[in-house]
Amino acid sequence: MADKKNHDERMERLMNQLAESVLGLSDETILAETAGADPQQEAERTRSVLRQASKAFDCVNKRLSNLGHTIDSNDWRPGESVYHNVCQTCGLFVSFTTATGEIHGEALDGRCSEIDQYTIRRREASR
Repeated sequence: MADKKNHDERMERLMNQLAESVLGLSDETILAETAGADPQQEAERTRSVLRQASKAFDCVNKRLSNLGHTIDSNDWRPGESVYHNVCQTCGLFVSFTTATGEIHGEALDGRCSEIDQYTIRRREASR
């Protein structure tokens, strides 16, 4: 249940950031993009873009988690069509592009270097 709530909160933040980027466009730019378009088709295209961005966001968070990186999902910083973050544990950088789902950064080069420091290893019993 907590996972669902966190996911919903992350999606809400992502949608708010996307909305803010649209608000930054001029009226002329928005009208030029939608001139003569079918509203139903535009709505479906918008939903598709948002679903794709959501999948990219989930994919990058899962990949980083699998590598042992700790990413604050509240700290994704929007850039020009790219989002940036750093691992809270080791400080390595990561970015992803919502349009293409491309993921870049040092954090993807391997497991979090600091994670082994905190891992508890079981000792084998001697016979």
